[in-house]
Amino acid sequence: MKINIRENFKAVDDALLEARNQVPFALARALTKTGQQVRDAQRSEIERVFDRPTRYTRNAVFLRTATKQRLEAEVWLKDGDRPTHYLLPQIEGGSRPLKRFEQRLVMAGYMTPTERAVPGGGAQLDQHGNMSRGQITKILSQLRTAAVAGDFSNASDSRRSRAKRAKEAYFVSRGPGRWKGIGSWKGGLKSQHLPRGVWVRRSFGPWGTAVKPVLLFVPRATYRPRYHFFELARRVVEQQFEGNFADSWRDAMRSARLAGQGRLFA
Repeated sequence: MKINIRENFKAVDDALLEARNQVPFALARALTKTGQQVRDAQRSEIERVFDRPTRYTRNAVFLRTATKQRLEAEVWLKDGDRPTHYLLPQIEGGSRPLKRFEQRLVMAGYMTPTERAVPGGGAQLDQHGNMSRGQITKILSQLRTAAVAGDFSNASDSRRSRAKRAKEAYFVSRGPGRWKGIGSWKGGLKSQHLPRGVWVRRSFGPWGTAVKPVLLFVPRATYRPRYHFFELARRVVEQQFEGNFADSWRDAMRSARLAGQGRLFA
């Protein structure tokens, strides 16, 4: 006895169509699951590569899930299309882009575009080793870096502001040498030995004053890639996608069979 599908072709065709309809669903699930694994691996790698990364850096990787209409899962940096993203030099190599406060110092003429500011002994650092925002605000305010009309972030000449600056004053050193003076010795030349950067002069009343470097201006450094984003992503995809698709396909076919059985009794 030979059994073939000629007599029951309609039922077989319906079953094959049902299976084909499940492919996009299974693919979307597998792609999304793999994307989640890539994202989680990237977050673990950030913790390993960087010293005390901030919460913002730990969560810098995002996942765009796949759908049946768009069979693609995307894992990348938040705002990663911005060429000045601070993590790109760690991934691709090259120089670090200017930070916002550095841009203000460049616009005000204190720094050159080829320099970068690194914390000095007088810098106030948070638990992640980054400059205190409050101290950066004080520096920019006292140095009068506001360059836009209506920006009132510059320090005023009020009695209160002058009293604060008498206790803690920030100033810029242009480097060792003889420079044209400002203030009480404006018009002359004055020798000084302090390296280029932002310094703070703190007054201790009758005990005198102390000067410390807060930001030192150094030549722009070129970074070698140390966060191997793409290599890690490819490795996770190669290890995980096949198994994820197999699991998703089994779930999809199980759902299709249950739906088919339900229609038999409808």
